[in-house]
Amino acid sequence: MKKKKNIIITAVMIVLIAIIAIILVRINSSNVSKKENKNIKANTENSIVGENTQNATEDSSASATGTEDFAIFGVDSRSNQLDKGTRSDSIMIVRVNHDAKTVRIVSIFRDCMMNIDGHGYQKVTHAHAFGGPKLAVQTLNENLDLDIKHYVTVNFSSVGDIVDEVGGIVQNLDDEEVKAINGCITEVNGIRGTNSSQITKAGTYTLDGTQAVAYSRIRHASGGDYKRAERQRTVLFKVFESAKKMNAASKIKVVSDLIGKVNTDYQTDEILSIFKNISEYTIEDSTAYPQVFYGGTVEGAWVEVPTSLCDMATGIHKFLYDDDSYSPSATVTEYSNTMSGKVSGPNNDLTNTDFGD
Repeated sequence: MKKKKNIIITAVMIVLIAIIAIILVRINSSNVSKKENKNIKANTENSIVGENTQNATEDSSASATGTEDFAIFGVDSRSNQLDKGTRSDSIMIVRVNHDAKTVRIVSIFRDCMMNIDGHGYQKVTHAHAFGGPKLAVQTLNENLDLDIKHYVTVNFSSVGDIVDEVGGIVQNLDDEEVKAINGCITEVNGIRGTNSSQITKAGTYTLDGTQAVAYSRIRHASGGDYKRAERQRTVLFKVFESAKKMNAASKIKVVSDLIGKVNTDYQTDEILSIFKNISEYTIEDSTAYPQVFYGGTVEGAWVEVPTSLCDMATGIHKFLYDDDSYSPSATVTEYSNTMSGKVSGPNNDLTNTDFGD
């Protein structure tokens, strides 16, 4: 197994939020019938007061088999808007192999230029703003020759809610992090409507939800975005481990609190089937694209233009599906040639960069 690449800025953070939420949903599977996503919250709340809450058990339905691909979009919405009108600051393609119990993740940089139906060549983050997750999925499929059928959109504020639910996380902060975190705490307090305290000196703290989100957002410190990715992984892995130890009633309560912050076209029973045994799964490998690109202003907007969309699509197919026979379609080739013609050449090459732990 290759050493896991950690060039995802927000990707691991968002996929773990989604996985945590879905893990917790499955605990209540015996009380939730097959309904549309809009009814999940009501069903979950009803189960909390039910007499079987304390004895809730794992879903006993058959384990999922085969493979499953879906997209995850992470939005930073102060009004909890999870459909069109909000840009997707994190974009991921997730491949789940239920037989091998492995997960592979490809992050697509939010500023990557793609052809968005009806809007031309723009940052891929705008697809979600223009047409919600459906247009965002369509954009990924058309530009990368994929066949993604499902999506999960989550709000960044979910991180703080989950941290609060599990009782906070213990984290050491160094002098540089303390200097940078307080501005973030003030900002997140405003977003979440909290009054979390500032941190005055280096040391070990139990961070509440707002402080943990602020910690994960630090970028104006040594290591920049890549160090920020490390902080985000630290927060989510600690939350993930804590959530697994919660009792059934507490897990169900978390689902009730968070379900309004998750937008998905999966039906409840599909989620339960896909993630029934998620605790047995491992994130086998992760990477991000584009890896060779021009970063700069094109037609008045700052974008990341893949040197070759064809090469990018080929790399993604190899990574997700171990497919050596893939050949870009005529559509992807057309988009690739158009984008490559907009710049003289790349100024970023991440192919030989080690972003491992």
